[in-house]
Amino acid sequence: MIQWQGGEWVETTVIEASHEVVTGQGLFETLLVSDQVPQFFKLHWERLNNSCEKLGIRGPAFSDIRAGFDQLLDGRVCDRGRLRITLFGDLPNQLLIMSLVDVEPWPRSTSVIISPWTRNANSATTGVKSVSYAENALALKWAKDRGFGETLLFNSTGHLTEAATSNILVVLDGEVVMPPLHSGCLPGITRALIGEFGVREVDIDASGLNRASAAALLSSMRGVQSIHSIGERELDVSQAPLRLVMNSYRAQVEQDKKNWARPPKESRPV
Repeated sequence: MIQWQGGEWVETTVIEASHEVVTGQGLFETLLVSDQVPQFFKLHWERLNNSCEKLGIRGPAFSDIRAGFDQLLDGRVCDRGRLRITLFGDLPNQLLIMSLVDVEPWPRSTSVIISPWTRNANSATTGVKSVSYAENALALKWAKDRGFGETLLFNSTGHLTEAATSNILVVLDGEVVMPPLHSGCLPGITRALIGEFGVREVDIDASGLNRASAAALLSSMRGVQSIHSIGERELDVSQAPLRLVMNSYRAQVEQDKKNWARPPKESRPV
């Protein structure tokens, strides 16, 4: 783990229990590192800065975050890893840390259950990837204690929002759709990329979810992960609309890797 101090990254093992840390006034981003490449790095940095703006604090410079990743990767082979960027508070006492750990691939599909708790679409931190994550962590633990991989949350108006740690899409009447941002879901990076394929945003109530013939979780670490069951109801993980979304997303990932490998424009040969 490294921490930004005095204009440089330094090794650290301890996070100071400041007021911002104790009260959860912080943000984080989680990126998949695949074959030495942090997926959609610029998009994550942009979301982090958008969240900083909502909290009224100054976001980190892209060059500083890039330098931190390069330092974490220096001399290391990372076939599959989790890069985490975490920020607490504002200048002049802002705490910015980064870490990189190896991770195992996710299963090809998972099971989900409906959470007994609801998402507050009008929360002050709606749309922000906040470190105040206890609500999500407890919802996920509740699902795992019952043998499921994730849990789905509805909002107070009875519409599907997201999973505890992921966005979601479903197939309704042969069409891939996903909950809109006004439902209270996080503006996920994978979700945004999927939206570029023309996936519509629609309000999905419980009856709509019950009609879904297929579904998938979306996150930076999972990518697009099929859902093989919701509660006791089995879903079709091989549906053509779902496979099309998965293939399109994989193509975007491969293009992002190629873009990362290209030298900066100013250093390319003429």
